Amino acid sequence: MPPLQLLLFVLCFKLALFTDPACVIELQCAECVPEHMPLVTSHRAANGSVRLPAGAELALACAPGKFLAYPLLGRLAARCEAGRYRVAHDAALRHILDLGCQESIFEDVLHQVDHCGSLQGRAYLMRQASPAAALHLAEMCFDADRGVATRLHMSTAALAPRPHSDSAAPLSLLGNFNHMFDASTRHAAERLYSDDERLTRRLHELLKHDRYSFAEQRLTSGRLLSGRYFEDQYSRAADFASNRVAVWRSVAAGNLRHLQHDVARLLRRGAARPLHVHAGTRGVLALRAGAGRTALYLQAGRFPVPRYVWTVVHDAQANKAVALVLLNDPFVAVSEIRDAVFCESACGRLAWLHDLHRNRNYESPVYGLVFCCSLRDFTAAVPELPPDLVRVPPGNDGLLIDLLD
Repeated sequence: MPPLQLLLFVLCFKLALFTDPACVIELQCAECVPEHMPLVTSHRAANGSVRLPAGAELALACAPGKFLAYPLLGRLAARCEAGRYRVAHDAALRHILDLGCQESIFEDVLHQVDHCGSLQGRAYLMRQASPAAALHLAEMCFDADRGVATRLHMSTAALAPRPHSDSAAPLSLLGNFNHMFDASTRHAAERLYSDDERLTRRLHELLKHDRYSFAEQRLTSGRLLSGRYFEDQYSRAADFASNRVAVWRSVAAGNLRHLQHDVARLLRRGAARPLHVHAGTRGVLALRAGAGRTALYLQAGRFPVPRYVWTVVHDAQANKAVALVLLNDPFVAVSEIRDAVFCESACGRLAWLHDLHRNRNYESPVYGLVFCCSLRDFTAAVPELPPDLVRVPPGNDGLLIDLLD
């Protein structure tokens, strides 16, 4: 080949190399990734996505499960090429949608959890090749009789693993019954919370004889622990039905979203220190209907619409904490607000609140009135968080106004 042609060939090759599109995995886009997205072990996610330059090698893991397209393999290596992935195993060029696992790498399992009393302990785990090495992402106390989580807990520090029964182990007669009951509850919750139209129709059916005016309000499902609280690759652990409750759409899009954005921002700021988040529910919302009030349960005595949705943030290093309480009642009358707010609110003093402070959003009942309590005041009114679980000094000394370096 003449030197000039060789030079042109090299230049064209380099141009093609540098213009080859990068590979981007949008982890927060359900339509952009497989239903059971594998764990990316070669790269860290940032801002909800994993980005690889052309030619970079990607490592994926379904272990202990296997890939749907490669039923004998639990791990795969692939090289970014033209926005897709050249799989090392068979040199096939595949889209990330073709590289899903046979089952989810996350599990919602029955588990030992302290301070749950008679309630069911559960944990969100990320499966590993060895069951003993499963990563504990969150734990909860779940009221299986009422079909609602009363308290969940996650942390920027790794949760201590606790022993739990292997799901493959033989079960006693009582164990089999408990697993059947748990599966039934999970199925009912998934069916309810996966469809806003079903939630709203159920609500209208419950109150159709009371001629209640909902003023265009509708129910939707809200998460108690936001996916934003976790590292990007673990955010899908927040999608389990046991983490969901019914909230009003204006509340979900309003102050529940603002509150969770503010907490997520604080967790990112304090990622190097042990920050704990406890979240849960309190009470059942009762609407004025006819001569009295009707408590809202989406099934007979089960799946209540909570009156309060709460979040406690605890800075273990500074020994400070605060409780953010959201009133899930856009219909509350002005005359009822004083009785609904059970502490002297400190929201205006919390320097780390941004979305809630904007336009004083936290004071608007239609978006979910929010008030901020000291731990002593909060645990006196909300037994779902045992006082011994989060111990901080009383008064201002124990109030998490901001992170201190």
